[in-house]
Amino acid sequence: MKLTQFYIPLSILYIGQVLFAQKAVPFPENWESLTKVKEGEIVKGNPLYAIVPGPNATYLNSIAYEHFKNHIKSYLEGKEPPPFPEGSIIVFVNFEDKGRKKPRLILVMHKDKDYGQTGGWGWEGFKPDKTRIVKNPDKDCANCHYKGTKDWDGAFFPEYKE
Repeated sequence: MKLTQFYIPLSILYIGQVLFAQKAVPFPENWESLTKVKEGEIVKGNPLYAIVPGPNATYLNSIAYEHFKNHIKSYLEGKEPPPFPEGSIIVFVNFEDKGRKKPRLILVMHKDKDYGQTGGWGWEGFKPDKTRIVKNPDKDCANCHYKGTKDWDGAFFPEYKE
C-alpha cells in the first residue's frame, strides 16, 4: 500500500472540516468603546444568576445601535421590531465588581448570514483572557435566547428605559 493512499483521504477530511465548520465569533476587541445601552444587575432568584450573577452592561456596535434606537420604542410597546441587520454586534459584559471595572465574562452575539443554523447569530462567551467558553452555540445560547418571553431577534432588552 502506498503512503499517498492515506494522505488523500486525510486531506479530503481536513478540507471538509474547514469548509463546513461554523465561523468562530471574534473576540470584541475594544468592547468598552461600543455604545452602552443598558446597565443592570442579575440578583438571586433570577434564572441567569447561576451563569452571570451581579452587575452587567450591554454594548452595541454602530450597526446594532442605529437599529436599536430606531426600533426600541416599538419593542417596549410589545410590538415585534424587524430583526437586527447583518454586521450587528451585541456584547453583554458580566462584571465581578459593582463599579463595573473588572469583567468576569464577555458574551457576544454577532449577526452574520454564515450563522444560519442559529437564526443568523453567532454566539460566544469569553473569559477576559479571551478563552472561549461556549461548547455548543445551538444548545448553550440560541436555545434560551429564542425561548425568551420577550426576545427581539434573540436579544433581550426588557429592562431598558428610554
